[in-house]
Amino acid sequence: MKRAKVEFKEERERGKAEIFYSIAGTLLGIGYIPLAPATAASIIVCILIWFLLKSPLTYLSLIIILFTLGVWISSKLVILWGEDNRRIVIDESVGMLITLFMIPQRILFFLIGFFLFRFFDIVKPYPINESQNLKNGWGVVMDDVIAGMYSSIILWIFIFFYHLIQ
Repeated sequence: MKRAKVEFKEERERGKAEIFYSIAGTLLGIGYIPLAPATAASIIVCILIWFLLKSPLTYLSLIIILFTLGVWISSKLVILWGEDNRRIVIDESVGMLITLFMIPQRILFFLIGFFLFRFFDIVKPYPINESQNLKNGWGVVMDDVIAGMYSSIILWIFIFFYHLIQ
């Protein structure tokens, strides 16, 4: 009888953890959107950056926190849902944050950053494609980190030339 109670309690705790991982990993359910959940998450993150993230220190802290949480939560969700399941979109938040870090707040720059990030996240040129071979949550998150870095570099080059011709 006592063993059954312990097993029930462990099962209940495991269920609570799975709910937490699901909520966080899908960015409050965005990952359950049936059509292009990663794109939807990227759009929402762009909007949140536009309106909420004004302090560079807060912004950088958020990148570090979401990266760490993203790897940990994705590792748990890979066990539950399989490798890089499309419902896992916490990694898109990290990639978009990296793409738009310190970018001047102009709609044109944010739109270009969004499309660059989505392009690199979908096409996955080297080494983005190779980073997916990393184990567990590392593979889920690192491809978006590298896609964000590629996107940011190209976006900064665009901004440089944009200001030259202005």
